[in-house]
Amino acid sequence: MIESDLAIKPSDVAAHYDSLDRFYREIWGEHVHHGFWESGKESTDEAVIHLSQFLANWLKLERGDRLLDVGCGYGGTARLLAETYQAKVTGFTLSMEQKKFADEKMVKKGSVEILCQDFLENTFRPECFDGAISIECLEHIEDKPKAFAEMFRLLKPGKRMAIAVWSAHESPNRLQSHMLEAICREGRLPSMPSGTEYEQLMTDAGFHVVKGREIADQVKKTWAICAKRLAQKVANDASYRKFLMNTEAKDRIFALTLLRIMAAFEMKAMKYWVFAAEKPLKH
Repeated sequence: MIESDLAIKPSDVAAHYDSLDRFYREIWGEHVHHGFWESGKESTDEAVIHLSQFLANWLKLERGDRLLDVGCGYGGTARLLAETYQAKVTGFTLSMEQKKFADEKMVKKGSVEILCQDFLENTFRPECFDGAISIECLEHIEDKPKAFAEMFRLLKPGKRMAIAVWSAHESPNRLQSHMLEAICREGRLPSMPSGTEYEQLMTDAGFHVVKGREIADQVKKTWAICAKRLAQKVANDASYRKFLMNTEAKDRIFALTLLRIMAAFEMKAMKYWVFAAEKPLKH
């Protein structure tokens, strides 16, 4: 498991997303996660939505289900699934800016509630959700065993969790490890497990892993698109240049991190896993 050489607290994660709020939304949009070009023919917007839909299909949701979204960001996936399944979605984010944006959005079907708090400190009663989804959030959580234990506790027996996670090469060499450690430090990720380590974490929590797929080659295009859009913004928007030149803006380093992530995918240092896991009927 790759670990950051700096301690990363929930408040650090919140500050990262709050300070980069405008840039995330302007460069990528309200779905703060990779696009999934499964066929290779999807547009950028289609690819981003496809990742959410792909994971939702693994959940086997039914109309009116109560769904948990751990690390909901701006609520894009929560709104999509509320509309599609008339689901009652509860999302968690650490970012007040993300919650403010999400709270201004309405759904015509289902319902969405966004909570700005640490998911590990939730007070929901056991076995009250029909499904759980988490897209690119678990990387930001230091106590990953507790995160999986909480999702297990909150799911009804026989129901599923679906996750998408940044992950490390199973046996990274020194250069790959150095690259991933920098990404963890700059991206506010306490650690980055491998796919095998994620599977073990789910199993240890009591889950039965039913599906797993590594899709780095089908998501990495995200970063080339982001880099191009960022370059255009820097060239045409003085406020972007001002932010990058501001030595007091510690999260400006993420412009460099973007390039590191592109390189990490090309070096095969970084992987991208999607999993579905089920809570047994008897446990």
